[in-house]
Amino acid sequence: MKRYEMRADIYTQYFGEQNESGSIPVYWDYENPRGVRATGGSARTWQSIEQWLPDRKGFGSSYYNENWIQLFMPYRPLLTARVGNIRNKAGEILYAESDGKPTIFDIRGVFPQIDLNGKTIDYQVVAARSSLQP
Repeated sequence: MKRYEMRADIYTQYFGEQNESGSIPVYWDYENPRGVRATGGSARTWQSIEQWLPDRKGFGSSYYNENWIQLFMPYRPLLTARVGNIRNKAGEILYAESDGKPTIFDIRGVFPQIDLNGKTIDYQVVAARSSLQP
């Protein structure tokens, strides 16, 4: 895979106050992202991975496509974080929704990249497009 130089924002997760139903809401801090340098691109050349989606309503099952990306960065994000506002060196947004807003991706895996001496040089971050865009 050819790796391109990029910039991305990492959004951390935090929990809100317990509400009346007893659940604790989860939020992502989109106002204070951590900007990181990265290289990477699509996890597949056609930018989607086909997933088997079983239908729980009894009407049958189907396949659906999920957009995945992989980034290599010196920062190790948590699996609960999100990545978005991915742009090239010129500052142009690379992944955007139909309304022009940057696409948000859920981090699905973080894998250390190790050199010959056993030192971590980068982290491979694999992320899938979030089903809920802010």
